[in-house]
Amino acid sequence: MGEILEIDGVEGVILIDGSGQIIYGAGSFSREVGSMAQVMAEASGKLINRAGQGEYRSAVMEFPGGKMVLLNDSHQLLVMADRRSNLGRIILLARKTMSRLSEPGMASELASLKTAIAPDRDEATVAQPEYTAVRVRSEISEVEDSDVSETLLSDAPADSAESEAMDDEDGMVARVPEGDREPLESPGIPEVKPPLSLPELRPLDVPDDPEGQIEVALTIYEHVLLAMSIGASKIMGVAPAGGMLRKSLPYSECPETLRDVNVLGSASLNFRRLRENIEASGHSLEKIKEDFERIIASITENYGRVMGYDAFRGMIRPEFKRIHRAYSAAMDELGITGTIHPELRKIWEE
Repeated sequence: MGEILEIDGVEGVILIDGSGQIIYGAGSFSREVGSMAQVMAEASGKLINRAGQGEYRSAVMEFPGGKMVLLNDSHQLLVMADRRSNLGRIILLARKTMSRLSEPGMASELASLKTAIAPDRDEATVAQPEYTAVRVRSEISEVEDSDVSETLLSDAPADSAESEAMDDEDGMVARVPEGDREPLESPGIPEVKPPLSLPELRPLDVPDDPEGQIEVALTIYEHVLLAMSIGASKIMGVAPAGGMLRKSLPYSECPETLRDVNVLGSASLNFRRLRENIEASGHSLEKIKEDFERIIASITENYGRVMGYDAFRGMIRPEFKRIHRAYSAAMDELGITGTIHPELRKIWEE
């Protein structure tokens, strides 16, 4: 990692394990980058495979301030660099690093690494910049070691004219207006903040009375559905995630529970209305579990068809692990665990 960080223009390096957790980081970035990088790697791999181009090795993402390189193996390696950096040298050293990580005996060293990342910024105190759309090139690159020329391996800066020409290529990216743009000296790694977040989760006691058990079950299901919305909106954006959720709801299978239940502007389900429906219908705990099993299964299978279950699990993994840590005992006691789609339960079995 140190060799990569020594390259002129490199701003940060992140190593991500198979579960999307960051096991090494140098630079300023969000903890959510790990799961997003894993989703990107999985999606890129499927794209290249379906295009008949073989196995995915690396992706290069360019933006006005520089570029990101994402390499994929048993781990993912993400390198953030500015315009001065030499792309060929970054890819060459990154591949050598990934090769070393696959050597016997490296597993124990990786386990001992401590993530050195900056804490998430408080969303309430961070001013949101105004964005305008500009054109920039985004490309998936597979570069063989033999293709890296002597010119690329030099420390010469990238041609500025070529960098500016990226604005004429197809593709859209958000750019901060000139007056609000921060200096390039320490841009950090871009992060996507979700519009929602899970509240503080604490273990729940299951009471003996049926009404109390229903209330505990509804709290768990509300947070499960909220976690799915958070994960989807982080990666896809709020509007696409809301559209997917709207199409996924099984209104015909759960007419009483989902009566007049809509998707809010935050891409989350209107759970207040859902609670009112359940209270008015007088459903038993078993009927509630049946309906939520259908709802969760319908949403999960819709995402599975569109992007694959692996990618969907990567989107929701951090929130689902929090739910399991807090609610696993109550979920088992109420029989809720078995109503969660088996593809999602795999997150809890990792």
